[in-house]
Amino acid sequence: MTPWRIMRIKCEGTQATALTETARPLLLVFPADAVGETLAGAFAAKTGAAVVGRIITARQEGADLIVTRSTHGGRLILALRVLPGLAVATANDLECEAALSLGQPDGLCVEREPLPSEGTSLDGADIVIGGGRGLDVEGFAQLERIASALNGAVSASLPAVDLGLAPVSRQVGQSGKFVNPKIYFAAGMSGTPQHFAGIGARARIVAVNTDRDAPIFSLAEAGAIADARILLPLIADALENMQAT
Repeated sequence: MTPWRIMRIKCEGTQATALTETARPLLLVFPADAVGETLAGAFAAKTGAAVVGRIITARQEGADLIVTRSTHGGRLILALRVLPGLAVATANDLECEAALSLGQPDGLCVEREPLPSEGTSLDGADIVIGGGRGLDVEGFAQLERIASALNGAVSASLPAVDLGLAPVSRQVGQSGKFVNPKIYFAAGMSGTPQHFAGIGARARIVAVNTDRDAPIFSLAEAGAIADARILLPLIADALENMQAT
């Protein structure tokens, strides 16, 4: 007997078919759309099922179930081994052993609220103001002031995103977004190739860093060896004063 099962959940109809108990590991695959992902998350939270994410393929390898999913904007494919127990995934066009029809349960009310604006979009921005791990929360607040005065967009390096200083939607680099501004202002960044792989060749780099030997100065056309915590508020004040006059 196959030691695992895959079942596709169809989010349609009006009745929810109860899941029968099984002694074998079970992967439930929901549609990769807004409704399917909402139900998958709610089901996992209710049952404690493992969350696999949006998968591409599923295959048997010996007695194990192996699923694949993409990461880093599709640049890498991860192979995940599903451990014994109940797991939840979402997918488009995945062949499954069986299907269940699962309608919206009575009393389930899903409220959606738009996320607050994150300022000017990085896509197509002519001026991008970037922050790295050398900044703090206040530093990124000053970047927002500068970007607002210049009608630019704020970006962040991967280390800054990992520290929670900026959302992942603002990440630029090899594992983030690609931008092609006319000017890229980089504060608190060392200048790693992974970050600058996400910046177009036409960008003129302006850098601020306390380390005069930071690699970013070999890429920048202009720069300042300074403490961003002191310099950024001065720049923001100057730009806002120019706007006021």
